Amino acid sequence: MKDLNDLMQAILNMDAAQRDATEQAENERAARLADLDAQRRRIADEAAADSKARAEAAAKEAEAGNRAALEELAAARARAEAELQDRAQRSRDAWVDELCRRALNAGGEG
Repeated sequence: MKDLNDLMQAILNMDAAQRDATEQAENERAARLADLDAQRRRIADEAAADSKARAEAAAKEAEAGNRAALEELAAARARAEAELQDRAQRSRDAWVDELCRRALNAGGEG
């Protein structure tokens, strides 16, 4: 009978050792999964921060480009306005000359 009790105790001990080993393996697996999840979150955060930094840099670059383009457009507009004013003055002067010539010719014919 003692042998049977010893055998049963050995089986119970083996079963307990197996449960302990299974529990330890599950705990190790859970710890590895937690580490992997933390690493995944860290990588995702780094990627998001990098993406945000690149987007902000691109936005600043675009803003600088837009500012330069707007300044160039303003300068071109100012040049065009000056040219139009100059043309208007020349046209007015030409019309005044023409009107004076016509008036003088009309006065000389009469």
